[in-house]
Amino acid sequence: MAAHAADIDSQREGYAAALAALRAGDDARYRENLVRLDGYVLRGYVEYEFLKDRIERTDAKIIRDFIATNTHTPLPDQLRQRWLQSAAARGDWATFMREYADVPGDTSLACIYLEQRLRADDRSAAVLQHVEQIWKSGQRQPSTCNAVFAQWRRAGFLSTDKVWERIGLAMDARELSLARDLAEYLPPTERVWVERWLAMHRDPARALTTIDHPIETPVARMVVRYGVVRLAYRDSDEAMRRWQELKRKHEFFGEDENYVLHFIGILAAQKRSPSALKWLSAVSAESDDLSLKLWRVYAALWAGELDTARRFIAALPDGERDSTRWRYWSARIAERRGEEAAAKPIYTSLARERDYYGFLAADRIGADYAMQHVSVDATPEEIAKLETRSDILAARELYTLGEIVDARRQWQWAVRNLGDRELQVAAVIARQWGWHDRAIQAVVKSGHPDDLELRFPVIYRDVIEANATKYDIDSGWIYGVVRQESAFVVDARSDAGALGLMQLLPSTGRAGLRQLRLRTRVEDALLSVEQNVQLGVNYLKQVLNRYNGNQVLATAAYNAGPNRVSGWIPDATIDADVWIETIPYNETRGYVKNVLAFAAVYEYRLGKKPTRLTTRMPAVAPRAADGAS
Repeated sequence: MAAHAADIDSQREGYAAALAALRAGDDARYRENLVRLDGYVLRGYVEYEFLKDRIERTDAKIIRDFIATNTHTPLPDQLRQRWLQSAAARGDWATFMREYADVPGDTSLACIYLEQRLRADDRSAAVLQHVEQIWKSGQRQPSTCNAVFAQWRRAGFLSTDKVWERIGLAMDARELSLARDLAEYLPPTERVWVERWLAMHRDPARALTTIDHPIETPVARMVVRYGVVRLAYRDSDEAMRRWQELKRKHEFFGEDENYVLHFIGILAAQKRSPSALKWLSAVSAESDDLSLKLWRVYAALWAGELDTARRFIAALPDGERDSTRWRYWSARIAERRGEEAAAKPIYTSLARERDYYGFLAADRIGADYAMQHVSVDATPEEIAKLETRSDILAARELYTLGEIVDARRQWQWAVRNLGDRELQVAAVIARQWGWHDRAIQAVVKSGHPDDLELRFPVIYRDVIEANATKYDIDSGWIYGVVRQESAFVVDARSDAGALGLMQLLPSTGRAGLRQLRLRTRVEDALLSVEQNVQLGVNYLKQVLNRYNGNQVLATAAYNAGPNRVSGWIPDATIDADVWIETIPYNETRGYVKNVLAFAAVYEYRLGKKPTRLTTRMPAVAPRAADGAS
């Protein structure tokens, strides 16, 4: 064991020295240290750093050998991508076509490859389907795709219908400049409709009022109904009034009526309009239109139309209708209608579930929460078999060296094709290393939801409980927010720029630092466990105070922002479960449910009796009493 420790220490020293030599541009010292890395699981990572910037002067055999000998890492794909980019830049098409393999996410290389295939008169179904797949995007594709689309068009495969389809995708994605550019692919007589469509987007009220041309084609009707729905984002009632006027002046069809009622109805439901239920009820629902069917239920629940809600729940697809969510609401509706005998068996069955609806059902009948912890028991043989795989060893070594980003990427590569049982063992291994966020990810992916120690680790307890005491907030709720926000990824970064365990935006972090008089760079603070939790709990307390201690509203505000949540406050008091179920944003709706359920689980994990969800969920009072300024 001592000899092995000495070997690994020497290899780690050689690894660090080789990387330092590369950064210093000292190739000779790099090669001296590379010799020390024979048999070291991260040798490929060092070689990659050497090869990636020397591809043009590296023999193809060396690159192929690297790709062949490092398949336990994601590095071959990365090096191949650079190799192909280099070959294309040099016009070395023989190498490019010989070595090409699809690089996930690199549309530019795919288009270069397809252009070469089309230049060689390859009109196979696979090539044409691949081109069409790239074409069907509402986003602007890399410039390398322009030549492919031009050849595809000259060969007669780009129809006007396909052009309009992509223009529609671009408009839906708010890629207005792309939509305008795509007009060049249309016949000259049809291009004016793109400008009219853009005018509908910019100012729908004005564009709908100044229509001075026939509405006789499918494209014309599509542009008009787009404008009507666009107007509904501002004012659904005005949009519907305009639609009725337009129908009196122009001929539309059932599909147009359905489209308008569908989207205006959903927008109206999101704004809690009294007209939403009427409009949604009038739509002829397609069998696969789950969004419409769900919003019908939400609108009926918000309006208190219990019979209508029950009817719409019954119309949901079997798998959806039988979920814990709609079983709970079937029981709630029965209970509110005085049908306790029908409600109680459903509640009793649901109370065996460990989720938001199971906990609410338990509250309705006074039952204890069913936590049902069942640990993953991995044998020493299973652990040893997986832990000694080269891909897992590489992830562990990177994690040990503190190279967390590469470690996480390597781990994802290692577990990407594991079966459920192997994922469960991988979760146990990650926990043994202290890598709790990877343990959570692996066990959740494995389909084993019952190991609460893996799914809900009690870490950073001193920090969380100290802030819970300081701000008079229960630690279970804080843990619930952390678990939902980052799943304990300390350096988590969202697309919106939120950072750290409690996913705070830099602007929120700066305000908190000023308030707490902490002299720290905001990014450093947000990536620090101690300061991120302090700033996060401080902000959680602010939104809790804003909403008079209502955890439901505070939780929603932590996710969606206080201004939005204040706009969702009802005109009359409403039960909290109805308010949560009808939150306009899907993300926030799921977020609030998860945080509340996770809070109960964490109280159990902390050795406490879980606070009833109904205690955390007081009725939501009208705007005048919401505490917002």
